[in-house]
Amino acid sequence: MHNAPDNDGPARTPAAGGGGDGSAPVPPELRTLVRDCLDDLDDLVGRYVPEVSAFDDYEAVVPPEDLRETARSSFELLLRLIGGLPVPGELRAVSERLGRRRAHQGMPLEPLLQAVRMDFRVLWTAFLERTRPEDLPQLTRGAVRVWEAVEFHTVQVHAAYLDQVAVLARERERERTALMGRLLSSDGRDQRLVAQVATLLQVNAQSDFAVAVAPPESQQALRRAVAARSAGHSSHLQQHNGMLVLVARLPDGADASPPAWLDGVACALGPVARGLARVPDTVRVAEAIAMTMDGGTAHGPVTLVEAWMPVAAARLGPIAGVLADAVLAGLGRLSPHERRRLLDTVVAYCESGSVAAVTRELYCHRNTVLNRLSRFTELTGLHPTRPTEAAAVLFALQCERLRSG
Repeated sequence: MHNAPDNDGPARTPAAGGGGDGSAPVPPELRTLVRDCLDDLDDLVGRYVPEVSAFDDYEAVVPPEDLRETARSSFELLLRLIGGLPVPGELRAVSERLGRRRAHQGMPLEPLLQAVRMDFRVLWTAFLERTRPEDLPQLTRGAVRVWEAVEFHTVQVHAAYLDQVAVLARERERERTALMGRLLSSDGRDQRLVAQVATLLQVNAQSDFAVAVAPPESQQALRRAVAARSAGHSSHLQQHNGMLVLVARLPDGADASPPAWLDGVACALGPVARGLARVPDTVRVAEAIAMTMDGGTAHGPVTLVEAWMPVAAARLGPIAGVLADAVLAGLGRLSPHERRRLLDTVVAYCESGSVAAVTRELYCHRNTVLNRLSRFTELTGLHPTRPTEAAAVLFALQCERLRSG
């Protein structure tokens, strides 16, 4: 096997003496040892495989035949590099193939590199056993060449492993994004799809989830908040309908209040989704909230309880304008300034329910507040002091803002 055609050429690997181009002469004694070991690769593999098989990770992940085949190829590559012998094209890719293969198999990096570096001990032991005592000084001079060949192989395996891990991560992210996109666009009733998403997110499908939607102007803030969240929490970010959607598993027993790590992020926060199948409906609620958010006015998560009026007004369509006219038509006879002053008083009272609070907020006398409330009732027929009628007034004002803005 080691008498390969010369036109394959020696592999470029650091050589003893620091030449770095494989041109340093190989001691004749070392070249003889290399050829002897190439003729007895089965001996090297037989030494190596039992030791590596004892690693827990290898025993669980790498089939015995796979380990023997890769060990045989690796030892042949190393011996040819050490001996300055031609390296066939198929052998040149051994290191990269090994790194990528172990990444595919899910082998952790640390035991992989430990196993690869064990090549040095196996080779050196085999060399020592084949060396007469009087020839040990010459062999010692070749130790650096042996180590550099093993290190060259290790670095190539390491780089290929990391590259493949990155490739696999991108593939998983694309798969996760595609499946999550299907889930968000569904009604949540496809249990197989729900189970697939749960598997990809590594969550229990029956867990509770926080769902937030960020309009374009606050998407970076949401990304930073998720990145700063402590490790060990499952969350997924995805573009959907022009907005950034966050789906994050909540700790067991979490209440419906906004998560503390979303403080300061202007986003729409849907109700807690009780199970992954409820996430699509919750996303649609959060998107409806986000559509009503006025850029720059929100300084934190906005819930449906806080945003139900603009959401409801937006869903009314043309009826919203009709409602606004029906409730506020009586104010048409007022000047713009008087109308604004009257509405400011009514809104302030509806928000607090306290005349005293309104006087402090608007810097006016108690009787002035009462007179304005009475005037509003006279013009519209609605009493801001009655909760149901106050709600109608506030909702009509929301509809008017929607129409004008």
